[in-house]
Amino acid sequence: MVVSVHLLPSLIPKGALRGGVAVVIDVLRASTTIVHALARGCTAVVPCGEIDEARKVAQGLPRGSAILGGERRGEPIPGFDLGNSPGEYTADACRGKTLVMTTTNGTRALLASLEADVVLVGAFVNLAATVQRLIHETRPVHVVCAGTEGRVSYEDSLLAGALASRFVDLEHALGNDEAEIVRAMWERVQEVVWSHEDHGGRPGEEPPLVRYLKRGAGGRRVMELGLGDDVAAAAAINRPDCQVVVELARDPLRLVVSD
Repeated sequence: MVVSVHLLPSLIPKGALRGGVAVVIDVLRASTTIVHALARGCTAVVPCGEIDEARKVAQGLPRGSAILGGERRGEPIPGFDLGNSPGEYTADACRGKTLVMTTTNGTRALLASLEADVVLVGAFVNLAATVQRLIHETRPVHVVCAGTEGRVSYEDSLLAGALASRFVDLEHALGNDEAEIVRAMWERVQEVVWSHEDHGGRPGEEPPLVRYLKRGAGGRRVMELGLGDDVAAAAAINRPDCQVVVELARDPLRLVVSD
């Protein structure tokens, strides 16, 4: 298996995903929220590129079966049921429902990855489950970062680096310079992050990954909106109740928990 990283959907070379597996990541916050929603009982998540499209899809589902969720520039969309905060997607809100979702970056990155044979959604919260799903994969793997409004994002690069580093440990090859760059980024910080995960820090100390996720433009924007809990939720590596593999099913297009 060869693992490549694409720092933005717009930077994916034409035809590169064909015949491969895409892992779409938008740490702050769409991929984290999608994992939470499915882990809390949503039967499916339908990604939409535009607000009007999402409303139309939701209206076409049986009455009472749909949740409209998402954001624009980080803020909830008027008339939608929920925003893009992982904590909003509780078992009571999600159980048995279809989430119809549109976000500024994440759902668009998903829709830009459809030429891949398989499309997965990755986050720090389901990192172990995602790696396990890919561990015996023979097709090329492409990590697709959503970015922040058309710009490369620090938080997505860190998760892409964690994935790249893990697969190098498993003796898989890296397929492009971007994969090497983000792997080096992650390896600069992983010792501090894993040490905290293994041993904990001082009482009241903020986990290191939370501090790192706040550094980028996406993290700063989330903090400006007063949504610090969302950063903490996104930084919960291998959260036990989020160990699901999220895969895109087709006809109709929807994200589901893979068997």
